[in-house]
Amino acid sequence: MSGKIKDNITRCGIWLRLLFMIILGMAYVVAEAVAFAVVVFQFVASLFTGKPNDNLARFGRNLARYFQQIVAYLTFATEEKPFPFMAWPDEPHDEPAAEEDSGQPDDKPEKAGDDEAGDAKLADDTADADNAEEADKPKD
Repeated sequence: MSGKIKDNITRCGIWLRLLFMIILGMAYVVAEAVAFAVVVFQFVASLFTGKPNDNLARFGRNLARYFQQIVAYLTFATEEKPFPFMAWPDEPHDEPAAEEDSGQPDDKPEKAGDDEAGDAKLADDTADADNAEEADKPKD
């Protein structure tokens, strides 16, 4: 074995990282179970109320961020150890950005439809006005 490899193997820091990786790997498995529970509760809440629960949605976003942090550490993409070694990820309480495709029908028609409908209405009104003027003219 070369001296460099032997130095790497005997280095205490890499073995300590392995310990953290095992702990975070177990945390990932627990977080998967929690995520499944959130999915079930969110579905049931949506079923009964007709909309997702905001608190569960926020927790889901934070949980997704936690998964990202764990995977980044496990794959050596970062040296920052996630929760419980640092604060729990806490995203701001904003509406999700992907709200545009919520699957719910829109109350308002599309903008292009408004222009076309407006043009058609204007043409109908003009035709009605022309017909009214024709009817008002005295016949010879």
